Amino acid sequence: MRVSIVLPRGMRFSPEGATSIDLVARDLILASRYRETTTVIGAAVDNPFPDVPFRSVVASSQRGMVAGCVDRLKVAEPDVIVVHQHPESAAAIARALPHVPVVLHRHGLLKRQKTFLSRWRRARQLARIRRVIFVSEFIRGTFLEDFPGVADRSEVIPNGVDTGLWLPGPKERRITYVGRARADKGIGELLDAFLGLDAPGWTLSLVMSVQTEEEAAFARSIEARAGGRTDIEVHRSLTIDAVRAELARSAIAALPSIVREGFPRAVVEAMSCGCAVIAGNGGGTPEAAGPAALLMDSISADTVREALAPLVSDAEDCRARGAAARAHATGHLDLAVVARRYDDLLQRMAAKGQSR
Repeated sequence: MRVSIVLPRGMRFSPEGATSIDLVARDLILASRYRETTTVIGAAVDNPFPDVPFRSVVASSQRGMVAGCVDRLKVAEPDVIVVHQHPESAAAIARALPHVPVVLHRHGLLKRQKTFLSRWRRARQLARIRRVIFVSEFIRGTFLEDFPGVADRSEVIPNGVDTGLWLPGPKERRITYVGRARADKGIGELLDAFLGLDAPGWTLSLVMSVQTEEEAAFARSIEARAGGRTDIEVHRSLTIDAVRAELARSAIAALPSIVREGFPRAVVEAMSCGCAVIAGNGGGTPEAAGPAALLMDSISADTVREALAPLVSDAEDCRARGAAARAHATGHLDLAVVARRYDDLLQRMAAKGQSR
């Protein structure tokens, strides 16, 4: 079975600057029984991941990106196509290649359509898509509020992690954030919490992915607020291997997102690495974290500091929570199990396409 994975504009399929969606797509391919017959199509990058076949598209607009993807798909002749995140692109590809099943893989909330006409147009687009995968029940539920007709064509498959690769290492007194360099990720609140925390010997490590000038400006503002303190480290756009090493040695992962996440990969990775996790209690985070994490109903410097304080002061509790997090990841979110479900779905879709 030939599978084509389409990553729309905004994705970066490279060890340098990959988004969480890029990483999910790559992980599923590496764990797939169809790995040898799967190709990724996406925006051109200087250094694409070397372990997955990649076909680049150079385009200055979304329309040009879709046209370039269609050209690549016609050459690849896949049995099934998966388009990540972008329903407009998935619908356009389905219209251009009507005999190939197109699956939309949704990772985040869909922007609400404000008018009847815009909702009608979106519903027409979705009608062309054979299946919609959601990363959490939260994302599926909010989507179906606007488009209930998709219900019988939808399925929840959570983001998994290779628990044999994302492993705990010797733990240090280290609190680590991993994610985009954005104010709505709670980074400022985390920094202020640490500055007011009685935590001698502890280090705060802020691992921020910077992809836009706005994010670069935010990262600079965080660096300025850190004031050159030796117990605060600011890292920009580390490779995935460096991120994994950072989480492996961290006793605590602090992921206090204010925005409602779909199914936050950083939480899953941190738990697999045996970190005691604190996170925001919104969106799909409770589904990802299960009972092992400390979840905060509101995010402020005070609430983050209150969540961190007992972990910093009680080494045994911190270790126990890290072990519980690791057990949750291995028991519920191992990539091999998730990839098997994903492959089974693609196989069903390809079979339906061949029977038409």
